[in-house]
Amino acid sequence: MSTEQTLPNLSPNLASNLAHGAGAAEHNARARAYALQHTVKTDNLIPATVSYRSQGRLLLVGPEDRIRRAASQLPAGVKPTLLVTEAVHDAEAADLEAIFDATASLAALTLREPSLTGYLGQFQLTGLNGQGERVNLAALCFPQQGFPHQAAAVSEQPREPHFDLVADLGRAPLFALERPPVGYLHLSDDQGLVERLAELCALTGIFDKPRYFRLDPEACAFTARGVPGCSRCLDVCPTDALKPINGRIQIDPHLCQGFGSCASACPTGAIAYHQPDANTSGDYLLRLLKHYREAGGDAPRLLIAGENEREWVEAELTRLPANWLPVWVEESASLGIESWFAALAYGASAVRIALGDDAPASVRALVERELASAAVLLAGAGLAADRIALFNPDAEQDKPISGESAVALLEKPLKGDKRENLFAAFDALWQANEGRSEPLAVPHGAPYGSVELKEADCTLCMGCVAVCPSRALHAVGHTPGLNFIEQDCIQCGMCEKACPEQAIVLVPRLQPVPEARRAVQSLKAEEAACCIRCSKPFAPASMIRRIQQKLAGHSHFQNEAAQRLLMCEDCRVKDVFAALAADPVSQLKV
Repeated sequence: MSTEQTLPNLSPNLASNLAHGAGAAEHNARARAYALQHTVKTDNLIPATVSYRSQGRLLLVGPEDRIRRAASQLPAGVKPTLLVTEAVHDAEAADLEAIFDATASLAALTLREPSLTGYLGQFQLTGLNGQGERVNLAALCFPQQGFPHQAAAVSEQPREPHFDLVADLGRAPLFALERPPVGYLHLSDDQGLVERLAELCALTGIFDKPRYFRLDPEACAFTARGVPGCSRCLDVCPTDALKPINGRIQIDPHLCQGFGSCASACPTGAIAYHQPDANTSGDYLLRLLKHYREAGGDAPRLLIAGENEREWVEAELTRLPANWLPVWVEESASLGIESWFAALAYGASAVRIALGDDAPASVRALVERELASAAVLLAGAGLAADRIALFNPDAEQDKPISGESAVALLEKPLKGDKRENLFAAFDALWQANEGRSEPLAVPHGAPYGSVELKEADCTLCMGCVAVCPSRALHAVGHTPGLNFIEQDCIQCGMCEKACPEQAIVLVPRLQPVPEARRAVQSLKAEEAACCIRCSKPFAPASMIRRIQQKLAGHSHFQNEAAQRLLMCEDCRVKDVFAALAADPVSQLKV
């Protein structure tokens, strides 16, 4: 029976429209099923992994009554170490005497100001003893510890004394993190105590997890020549896995839990998500949308969701139109702004990012900041801001997405670095939609912008060039001069901090016109000072004049010494030693 036959009281045009809508929904449903079935992910089936080794050595920390109650309810065979760090929690508890009797064989140690570090199979706790000395608790408890974990691993070097598992029953957690490390459990109350302790104690053996990230220190803009720069990744990690060590960002793979916020925040791609990598994900998005269109689907909307959101998202998809295509990833934040724009250029009519209620606050804040930047870029490309947004199923049902129709602007997957992919996708959208030409105001802290040079103050010392991590600022080469490419500028601020004359000012913005954004701009150029002996250009003429003015009255820069200021570095050295060779006695004065 046709749709028009089931609606006899409607006007012919309205009935026809409803019939067309029902037909389109059926087409989209078939296209979605086809696309999801025939688009195979090409993830690495044998990814690099990180191993944890645990023998189940459990540390219970907190008030003595609570840790003894916990000890009395542990699975059989588990003998914990007890550390008292607080006064008794409930001195009037009815079972207080019973639990002390049940755990009388367990000695309780006491330390003040405890500090906990580590992860599953490698926890270290230090604290102050009665003499005020900071001591390592594991070293006190296991002074002879030093063992391979498996009999087959006899060649393994003994490890430092440690605890494998920690149950923290104190009022304030020892790890003040949004996501504490694996193997650590903070129990603020005794609800579900037995079950939660059993789950923790089950973490005994060898465990592997993917190594989620790839780090390229050479592309990192954290610091250069001692000048601080970008620290966006440090601000968004919910596990505190990133640390600045000796001027470089380092990531502890055992603490990393793969949220992907650091990779999304990194403006240069120095940190990249590796499970899978961005190019693999981009290739999948392109093929998924292509298969959907080939099967007759219309106006595809991509919904990016992590495994933690799968149950919730799958339930919501049953209430939404059939043109919603789920893209399952390890974590929602692992696909950043370059992937969102690439999806639009590949033919998606909209992109939504699903974040569950339990998403870490730092991850949610990072996604919201990236969405604010995306809204600016979308406006510059001539598109509505709601093309990319957080997933809100109730709003999706009630409000259509602006500019629903979409076409594939790119037929091949983008294979450049993070920034190249973002601007390649943006430029395709900008050209197709006749985007704006005036510079766009970007949110504070966004990695897009220009620099303003105070020419009168600049001496072309090239201090800014020496620290620029992306070569946005670079020397002309054959003559004294400073060039700039706006597309490469990540607004790290190192040039501004390194300039001895304070001649550089950052200008946050986005130039939407591709040619203008990619163009080499000459910020300053001038004549070169040529060596008076060999005629080689060796410095900006203005810099030499300024040095002459500053040293005009200095006793060490008179006569021949003053002439050396006009020589290149090679001729200057030759001139000094020529005078010494002609008068050997004068060497005694040097």
